[in-house]
Amino acid sequence: MATKSDSKKQLEANQDQKTGDVAVGFFPSFGMVAVSTITRGVTTMVSTPIALPNRCFRNQVLDVSGFATTADNGQSLIRLTKFICPKGEVFHLPINVVATPDHPKPCFLTISQSLLNNGADVEIRVFAWDTKGAAAQGVRFNWRCRVELN
Repeated sequence: MATKSDSKKQLEANQDQKTGDVAVGFFPSFGMVAVSTITRGVTTMVSTPIALPNRCFRNQVLDVSGFATTADNGQSLIRLTKFICPKGEVFHLPINVVATPDHPKPCFLTISQSLLNNGADVEIRVFAWDTKGAAAQGVRFNWRCRVELN
């Protein structure tokens, strides 16, 4: 059976970041889990601030959801290709990310997202804060990301 130290090393390798001891206890022994769906025939609408007709595009959207926990620094790094079985997708804007804390104490989450390597991956950074504005470690959260595919 894996020890807590082994679990922590595996978790840090999967997340590309250091993980606190508090966070290790939140993860099940079978590893990280995420659900992904590709939806075809989705319409993306672009509206401009001047009075022009809306522009609409037919495309595909990847929808991925999972869970994670913040590290000692109150941050968590998520890369979509670690949660899907990549087939050479190229990701495009818009990227929509939602994260909901699942934590016994009040806290806040802020998120940043970006495309990496010309759309080869999406990077999501989640920052957790306690009610006094200090970084909060060990905050478990559920996340969901929708991103347009080429």
